This record gives sequence, C-alpha cells and structure tokens, in this order.
Amino acid sequence: MSLKENKEDKQEKAETTDDRVEIKTQDTPVDETEAEKSAEETPEGASDTSEQVEEADSDNTKAEEISEKEADVEQVLTPEQKYMEMNDKYVRLVAEFENFKRRNTQEMQNRFKFANQALVSDLLAGMDSLERAIEQAQEEENESLKEFVAGIEMAKQLFYEALGKNNIERIVPKGELFDPNKHEAMGVIDTDEIEPDHIAAVFQAGYILHDRVIRPAMVQVVKKK
Repeated sequence: MSLKENKEDKQEKAETTDDRVEIKTQDTPVDETEAEKSAEETPEGASDTSEQVEEADSDNTKAEEISEKEADVEQVLTPEQKYMEMNDKYVRLVAEFENFKRRNTQEMQNRFKFANQALVSDLLAGMDSLERAIEQAQEEENESLKEFVAGIEMAKQLFYEALGKNNIERIVPKGELFDPNKHEAMGVIDTDEIEPDHIAAVFQAGYILHDRVIRPAMVQVVKKK
C-alpha cells in the first residue's frame, strides 16, 4: 500500500469517528422543558425552611449580642459596685422573708383568736330567745313563776360570764353615741330627752369578740336637729 492510500484510509477513519461523536452528542440533548418542570417541582417547604434557618441564625446572633453586652457591663462594674449590688439583693430578700413571716404569724394568731366566732354566732339566737322569754315572764303578775324566772335569770348570767371569759363582750349601747361600726340603726326618733345622734333604744344587743364585731346592736337613734 502506498503512502497516499495509507493517508486516505486514516482520514476516512477519523471522519467516521467524528460522525459517531456527533451522533452521541445529538442523542443526549438538554431538554429545557424538563429542566423547568424539575425546577417547578421543587418542594415549597424548601424556601420556608431556609427562612426559618435564617430567622434562627438572626435570633442566635441577637442572643449573642445581648450576652456580650451583659458581659461588658459586668466587666465595667468594679468589685465595690458588685458588692453593693449583691448586698442590696440580700437586704431585699431578707425584708421580703420578714414580711412573709409577719403575715404568716398574724394569720395564725387570728385563727386562734377568732376560732370561737362561728360557735358564738350560733349560740346568739338561743340567747336572744332566752332573754325575750325572761322579759315576758317578768311582765306577768304570777307569783308561782317568780322563783322559776329568778332561776332562769341566774342561768342567763352564767352564760354572760362564760362569754366574758372568752373575750366576748355584750353591748347594750343605750344613751351612747351612734357608731355605724358597732350599731345598726333600725329607725330614728325625735326627742329632747337624749342628745342628737345618740341611741334612744336598743332592740337587740350586740356582741364583740376581741376587736371584731360579731353582731352589731340593733338600735333606734335620735334624729338630728
């Protein structure tokens, strides 16, 4: 084979190889429509996730800035200032604890002090009935009932003494100045025998336990001039 023929044969082989490369290149074209579809099919949550990540990063950055500022403030404080700050916190804590103890002690004292209030309130209705019965019996002119009424009167006095021993005071404020904290006005009367704003009559006695009014006295007050 001559040199010329050999060169021509190599040139034909090279052209054949180029054709194959071109065919392969043409078989795998870039489909722009499919690329757009794949971009459109990207999940929507991806953008939201990226936004959440950015927000978390910003929050972390703000927290770091705040901690750095606090650290700078602590570094600026002198040892004496730190001592004064800690001492102030200690004094406030002690004061709050003392107030708590005082309130707790006061509540406990009031519980023991007014423990009998409910019992006394229940007994007052019976005491009122006993007093009215004695008054009606005394108004009747019956000699046979005098000794009986005298015995009931003694029993009533024993009740009063028992109440007094338990710091319960019975108030019958006839002639006294009207006090809305202790008395309940059931009516007014115009008279010159008693000074204005004073009590002319007592319809029902009142009772006080220590310094607390269990039941106000029901009274009639003289009218103001």
